[in-house]
This record gives sequence, structure tokens and C-alpha cells, in this order.
Amino acid sequence: MNKKIIATLGPSSFKKDVVQKMDKYGVDYFRINLSHTEIKDFAPLVKKISKWTNKKICPDTEGSQLRIGRIKNNHKTLLLNDEYYIYSKKKYKNLNKNELTFNIDNPGVVLKIGDILNIDFNGVSVQVIDIINKEQIKVRTIIGGDIASNKGVAVDRELNLPTFSKKDLKILTIAAKLKLKNIFLSFCSNSNDVKLLRKKFSYPIEIISKIESTEGLKNLSSICKVSNSILIDRGDLSRDVQLEKIPHAQRYILKIAKQNKTKTFIATNLMESMIENKQPTRAELNDIYGALEGGSNGLVLAAETAVGKYPDDAVRILSNIIYEFNNKKNSLKLKSILEFSSPSLIEPHGRTLIQNYKDDSFEEELNNPQSLYIDDKTTSDIFQICNGVYSPLDKFMDIAEIKSVIEKYKLKNGISWTLPILFQINSKQKNNIPNKGYVLLKNIKTKKLIAYFKIEKIEKLSNLEKYFFKWFGTKDTNHPGYSDILKKGNFIVSGTPYLVPRNNSIISKYELTPNQTRRLFHINGWSKIIGFHTRNIPHSGHEYIQKKAYENFDADCLFISPVIGDKKKGDFSTEIILRTYEKLLSSKSYLNYQSLLAGFNTYSRYAGPREAVFTALCRKNFGCSHFIIGRDHTGVKDYYKPTASIELFNKVDTGLKLIPFEEIIYDSKKRIYYEKLKDTKNTFKISATQIRENILNGKFKKNYLTSNDVYNEIKEAINKSHNLFVE
Repeated sequence: MNKKIIATLGPSSFKKDVVQKMDKYGVDYFRINLSHTEIKDFAPLVKKISKWTNKKICPDTEGSQLRIGRIKNNHKTLLLNDEYYIYSKKKYKNLNKNELTFNIDNPGVVLKIGDILNIDFNGVSVQVIDIINKEQIKVRTIIGGDIASNKGVAVDRELNLPTFSKKDLKILTIAAKLKLKNIFLSFCSNSNDVKLLRKKFSYPIEIISKIESTEGLKNLSSICKVSNSILIDRGDLSRDVQLEKIPHAQRYILKIAKQNKTKTFIATNLMESMIENKQPTRAELNDIYGALEGGSNGLVLAAETAVGKYPDDAVRILSNIIYEFNNKKNSLKLKSILEFSSPSLIEPHGRTLIQNYKDDSFEEELNNPQSLYIDDKTTSDIFQICNGVYSPLDKFMDIAEIKSVIEKYKLKNGISWTLPILFQINSKQKNNIPNKGYVLLKNIKTKKLIAYFKIEKIEKLSNLEKYFFKWFGTKDTNHPGYSDILKKGNFIVSGTPYLVPRNNSIISKYELTPNQTRRLFHINGWSKIIGFHTRNIPHSGHEYIQKKAYENFDADCLFISPVIGDKKKGDFSTEIILRTYEKLLSSKSYLNYQSLLAGFNTYSRYAGPREAVFTALCRKNFGCSHFIIGRDHTGVKDYYKPTASIELFNKVDTGLKLIPFEEIIYDSKKRIYYEKLKDTKNTFKISATQIRENILNGKFKKNYLTSNDVYNEIKEAINKSHNLFVE
């Protein structure tokens, strides 16, 4: 069942960006508390909110509750045994600002000598000791403490107050003119209160009746019969019901509502700690889950979103709890408990994030396995398979899988995939391992155990030769990707690797796994993540593209993901790529662009459009919902036409929102950057190749190709004779 979220708007949340975030995170109703809203402000509030969201806007009546009026500086301390006068609402303008008032005109009529008044929830209690006249009473403090403006006052007996305040009546008239269809009815005492509210509208409305008094409890069944929903306000209810019995009252109301087939909502103290803190307490989480298990159809955030420091985070976390509750069929299984999930993030490709691990003790189960030594590229692939970067791929492909990918752009299970991932070995290696079963994979340089590998089959590479043209789009053996395949080995081993966790793949402080990035995005409430793939230092064109994409799509984060694995001679070194990006992203220029720099430990296959889609799918597994695709993306010399990658993206279902860009150029006359959509004068192309050539020729200078931060970092590296390129 779809559980609803009601968020109360207030000073913290009445902002366009906050409302839209809360909308995105799953709010169904936006509540306007009329106790804190002036009549003149109501219509403008509704009109503004209507422009920001299509969700339901719901006024919540003040109702028949006695409240303290406005207090100077919103604070007053009542001292034990001191005596005070409290006046009617009418008298407020003529009073000393230190004196107290009620929100009603006739406290001397409503109250009587001997009444105990409990103010707010802080335990402050006073007793009525004299009725001066209908507009003035005298009290003495029984339990002292601090009070604030507009706080509710509970009396130790039933009061005869009207169903609606004067403000309610005026605002309900405005609400009818605005055609609002959802109303919260505060302090609903009986079914007549509900019927009276319906009569004030000439069209059908949804009434959520709030049960927060003794009378409401006594008449609960009849109220349910005429209401669309019931709201359990545990805060105000605790003024009439002993605090320790509130859990019983909640369950009682849920039971009666269920018997009457009436929907229920629960409010008060759901995540009160989030008024000050970015996360709720564990006890609050359990309370929320218990409320959902008890049958509540929705939950109300009040102070958390109205005055709390983290209104959108409160909605996001509540939405995530509801998501987990709705998917609770596996919640008591250990695997489900330990698995990370986030409803706001894009799902991994194929829906499951692969995690292939076995601990050191697994070797003891094997019978003296053979060792197979592997190069850095294969080591990199193992880490990416096992950590889920290549999800849903959980193994090295066999020839049947490779053919499916080459011919159909799909794995054998029908999931989109464009790039063969293969494990090549030579004849000598083949002769040293079994045809099936486990072997130990060790890095040829470090000799460290990387993974346990379960061999499924060994096949000849020659069985794939006729597919090479479709793979690389050429038969030219000078093509870097094609030639690399021909050099590496004559056999393909298919099977599943299991990473040994103690040997992590970290080659840079910026390397992260999909599990780590997804947790970071989840914790920060980011869901609109723009991925950017590069194998070069950042130039001005990159900067333009990144910022433009961020602004156009109102992104939560830029995920800058340079390739940091094995490179060919002449490529920019991993060190200089990361150093220049580090400087750029920490500069003032990127101050308003939330960014995460995370190196992608892989290597270039030089497979053009196939590789472009592959890099996008990998970033999807890291949690990216959007992906920047440029003209000639992952291009190699002139092997692929500039639009080839975009054309393939249009054929393959990636589940990503693509952000295409034309070539970025610099207009020397206007001194601006923009997309080259047509031939223009006074313009210059921008590329990493130009920067590389300028550095090698000793002509690197401060100009339009790079930002000042990137220029200064490269210049410093040149002056200190650091290696900027792979040798």
C-alpha cells in the first residue's frame, strides 16, 4: 500500500528549492498550519506554492484550542509561586509586552477558579486563582519554566469552545475561492464538526479529522464514518491522555479506524531530533516503522520541516523508511539487511550491484590450486567486475556472450551491453591451469593474490576473428585496441572472479567503488548525478560543458571520473590529471557546483562508440542518473565519425539521461565559450591534444585553453620537471 507523506511548511521550508526537493523526495500533501499563518498571507502563500509544486496544498485549521498569545521576544520564564494576569486577545494591543494573553476574547467566561492550565509540552503549569472579568484572569505558577508564543494550553476538564476560530472561518472562505480540496480539521470533537466543515464548501472536499482531545476519542467511531481520513496528533492528545498511555491511544485509534475502513495518519515527534540534527535517532526510526506496521496510511512531519534545519532531508529519510517498509518481504533476511538500497538513486544496470568477494579462509577449502599471473589490465577488470562497476556482468565472458554483445549490443540475458570483457591468456599459461575449477590470480608485478577464479571454459581467440571488424569498426592492425587484442594471447578464459578484500585496488586517494559513491549520494540526498568521463586533463571546453550541464539539469552533483588505469605512451599521466582536477574543483569557479572527483581504475580499449556506451553504464553503476556525451566521445584518430557515439546511444537502452554537446569553441572577439552549431569567425578549437603539443613544444602559455588554476598547476609541474606524460 502506498504510504503518504505530509510535510508542514514553515520558515525553514517555504522556499522554492526546498519545496521542490521535498516534492521530489515524495511529499503527497503540503500542510499550512493556520495557527502560524496570518489571514492576509494565506492566499499569496497558496499561489506561490502552487507554482512550485502540483502536490496537494492543505490548510490545517486552528480549531477550538486554547493558546497563549504573542510574547515579547517569543520567550517568558514563569517562576514558581509567582502570580500573573492573563488577558484576552482583544486586550493585546494595550498591554505591556511582558504581560500574557490568550488567543480567545473571553477567558474569564471559558475558565473558572481552580482550573489547572498546562502550557505547551515543557511541564509548565499554572492554576486559575481569580476571575477578574471576562477578559482577565489571575493565575499562580505551580510548576515553573519557559514558555513561548502561540503554544497550546491544556485544561484539566472539557472546555466549551467553538469548532472554528474567527481566523479559521475567514481563511476557509478564501480556501473555497481558491478551490482547495483537502482540509485538516483540528480538535475534531464529533461528527457534527466534520459535517459543518463540509457545508462551507460548494464542492466535495477531503477532510482529515485530527484526533487530539478526550471528546475526539469518545466520538471516534462516528467521526471516522464521516471523515476521509483520521490524523492522530500525539502531541496535543498527550494533554488529555496520560503520556505513558499515548502508545495505547495510538493503537486504539488505529484499530477503530480500521474497523470503519478509514485511513489514518500519525503526527508529532516522528523525527523531532532533525530539527537540529541531519539524521534521526534510531529510536525515532523504530517508532516510524512501528507506526507503519500498525497500519498507518501516512505520516506527518511538523516541526521537522516547518522550523527544522534539514526539512528536505527529513522528507528524504522518511521516504526511504517507507520504501524499506514496502519492500519488507525480504527485510528479515540477513542478505537484505546488509545490502545497501536507496529509492532515490538510479538502479544499477541490470538492477543488482555485483559484489564478488571471498575471504582468505576460502583458500583452505581448495586443494592446492594453481596460480595464474596476470597483468595490470586484467587486474583492473577483476576489481571492476567484483566491485560492481561492470554490473550486471559478474564474470569474464565466453565466446557466446561476446558474440551476443558484438552482434546485438546485449548480454545473453537480454540486458544492454556494448563492450566485450575478456580474459586472454597465452599457450604457456593455458598449459599451467586446469580446464575447469579454481585457480589463484596473482598480479605479475607485485605477486600478490588478487582473486580466486572459477574457470568455466577455455576457448580459442581465433573463433572471434571474424567479429573483430564489428567490434572495432576496422581491420587496421595499427588500431590501438585491435592490435592490443592480437598481442595478448590466443585463448580466452571465461569464469567468475572473487576478490580477496585485503588486496584493494587503490592506486589513488580518489578511487571509490560504486558501493561507496552510492552511500555518499544517499547520505547527502543527491539523486540527480551527472557523470563525466575523461582520460585527459581538464580544459576550458570541459569546464564549460560540466557547468552548463549542471545548470541546465539542476543537478545535485557533478561526478568527475577520469580514467586512472593503465595508459599508453604519450597519454597524460594519472597524477597530473588528478592534480589539475583537484585544483579546478576546489577553485572559486566551481564553488556553486557540487562535485565529486573519483578516479575510474580502468584502461582505454579504443573501441569508439561501444566504449562510450560502456563508460556510461559504468557511471550508472556508480549512481549517475545523467551522462555527458560530447562530439567524438572516446574517439580514436579518424577511426570513428564524430557523431558515432551519440548514434549508438540512441540504439541502446542505458536507462540514463544523456546530455549531448557539440564541439566547444572559443570566440576570441567576444571572449566567450559556446557550442559550435554553425561556422563562425574569430573562433578557436579547444582540445587536450593542443595542450599536449604545446607542452611538448615548449609553447605552453596562459590562454583560452585552460583555466588559471589548471594552467598554474601544469606550469608548476613543468618547472619542477615532473613527468606529465606516460613514458
